[in-house]
Formats: sequence, structure tokens, C-alpha cells
Amino acid sequence: MNERTRPTHEQSPGGGGSGLFDDDEEQTRHLVTVASGPYAERLPVSNMSVREVRARFSDRFDIDPRSVAVLDGHDVNDATVVRAGQVLMFMHRAGEKGARLDTPTRARAVPACSTSLCRGALEHSRALLNH
Repeated sequence: MNERTRPTHEQSPGGGGSGLFDDDEEQTRHLVTVASGPYAERLPVSNMSVREVRARFSDRFDIDPRSVAVLDGHDVNDATVVRAGQVLMFMHRAGEKGARLDTPTRARAVPACSTSLCRGALEHSRALLNH
């Protein structure tokens, strides 16, 4: 055997030594996963409110101001404080189209057919009904 052992002052301790990725665990311990649509990142936003996260990252994650904040699978309000290790998602519920029923009578705040394409289809259906 022609192997030579390293001198002890050159040996790195196994398992918890000063390797390339040793401080990753320490850094990720303070991160929160933030997601909106196709975007998701682990960010150092622990101890911030949902409102602060929404304001700071609205452009980066294309967060709709009307989106629902979901923290670890539960709907939360903007005053909720996010803790390290949690997952914060900004999302729209399935079937939600953007027109919200925010009026006191729960009537649509935006007309159901507000595009020219929709108006054209409406006029076409009226013409068919009148014949």
C-alpha cells in the first residue's frame, strides 16, 4: 500500500465540519416559504406580518391585492405574523374570476358581461330569441 494519511491538522471533522453546505441548515432555519401562482421562494420574512410580506413582495411575486393569504393551509388575515418554517401562499379560490361580491346586497361589483366579446355574444343570443 502506497497510501499516505493526512496529518491531523489538515483533517476536517466528519459530519459537522466546515464544509461547503454546513451553514445551510442554520440559514434555512429562519426562512419562510412564500408562494403566489407559479412563484415560490424561501425568504427571511419571519416575524413579519402578512401585510408586510404582501407589500414588500407584491411586484416580485405578482401578488394580487385581493388574493387570500393562506398560512400552513389555513386562511389568515393581513395582521397575522409569519414564523420561521411556515408556508405562506397568496391565492385565489377555484372558480373565483375577479369580480367580488363586496356590495352590501352581495350583488356583483362588476357586471358579469363587461367585455365587448361578451356583449357581442349577448346581442347575438337576443337576435336568435327574437326570431
